Amino acid sequence: MRVFHIGVFAVLIALAFLSNSTVARAQNVRNCAWPIELSPEGYGNATGPESLARYFLIPFDTQYETMTIKGTYPNARYFSFVTYEDTTPTAIVGDIYDAQIVPDPGSVNPFVRPKTKISQTRSTHQPVNETYTVVISRTESSFGNTIGVSPGHFVWVMLRMYIPSADPSLSGQSLIGGVPLPTIALMANGVSQELSSCSSVNDLQDITALLQDLFGGVVLNNPPDMPSSDRLWFGPIKVPPMRLFPNPHNKYIAMLPGDNYQSGRIIVIHGKAPGTPYTYDGSPVWEPAQGFRTVDMRYWALCNVNLALPITNVDCTADLTTNLQGGDYTIVISDDLLRPDWLKPNINWVRWGDEHYSKLMFFRNMLPDPTFPFSIQKAIEKEGCTFDFNFPDIPASDDTIAAGQCASQVMGDYYPVAVWCDKSTFVHGGWQACTKGQ
Repeated sequence: MRVFHIGVFAVLIALAFLSNSTVARAQNVRNCAWPIELSPEGYGNATGPESLARYFLIPFDTQYETMTIKGTYPNARYFSFVTYEDTTPTAIVGDIYDAQIVPDPGSVNPFVRPKTKISQTRSTHQPVNETYTVVISRTESSFGNTIGVSPGHFVWVMLRMYIPSADPSLSGQSLIGGVPLPTIALMANGVSQELSSCSSVNDLQDITALLQDLFGGVVLNNPPDMPSSDRLWFGPIKVPPMRLFPNPHNKYIAMLPGDNYQSGRIIVIHGKAPGTPYTYDGSPVWEPAQGFRTVDMRYWALCNVNLALPITNVDCTADLTTNLQGGDYTIVISDDLLRPDWLKPNINWVRWGDEHYSKLMFFRNMLPDPTFPFSIQKAIEKEGCTFDFNFPDIPASDDTIAAGQCASQVMGDYYPVAVWCDKSTFVHGGWQACTKGQ
């Protein structure tokens, strides 16, 4: 059985806070706008960030009454604001995403399909000047662009941005949708203070404070085990672990492939891809990508993360980057350092990563069309289709079987069929040979 690692960042946390038993809060983070960025690069690779997304965090401490966020709608597939409150357990207490955000007077929300036939298609070749204002409030309930939070609780506010569009202007803001990050003003006792912009590079102290807040004193229980068969099941998660800052606009199915990599073998995943928009060229979110007739959902992705604190991203593939054949995808996960030459160009490759860490794989569906019947969201709605998964307890690999079998009935061809397979079997017979009889 492989040693169950706690992760290098957990060690950093323990050392940094050895003399301080209190939970890290805003005083441990720089007092500027958006001090923490979570991404697969550098110190910010924590809580399983996706490869095609960026996440920006700011603390909202209890001495402040309101946080006013003023920004410009970005050129991106999706953006949102979500508040996470330090209740027991941590909870999502409010959220608002792009199409729900009412624009400032005189502006237009480019994520809302226009009611007239006059084209309002966004383009990254033109500047975007449409603005909005969102308020986080301890004194008002949630309505419109206001997210209400509890007066006595510390809150993390997260700005998410998925798939920023190409930026031919070379503005240096391509990863944040070609626009500056929103400004932040905090009000206490009727006095408003606008925060200065943080530097664009994470400060190790800020990251350490965040990780202490999320994982301080946490030790993962129940080391991962090996599944009882080669068939691997993605099971819908009833309530995702709040320590990973789950996105309420996503729903997740999770798969546990075992406590170590099986030598000479690969994981093969096959399924039908739902229709999504493209947007990278500036097309609107309601326009289906080439090859699709409808937008079934806003976004989907498969990510492989290290099952060790602080849950670091290894690799992802998403709708934008996934090659399809006849509307279907085939994904191979292997322990190769680089994409292996025995994979055909139409096969998608995801890295296993460091062999010393067990893995956890998430499949996400975002904002499906309510009429699309094959989404993860529909599977979660069906009784008996979910399993429990919350840190610090790690479920057994086989705990996903019943939930996965139920989900596969709901999702049909859109369910990701996954198996351990001998590499030689795949090379000679493709995904069909690997999944035959499974």
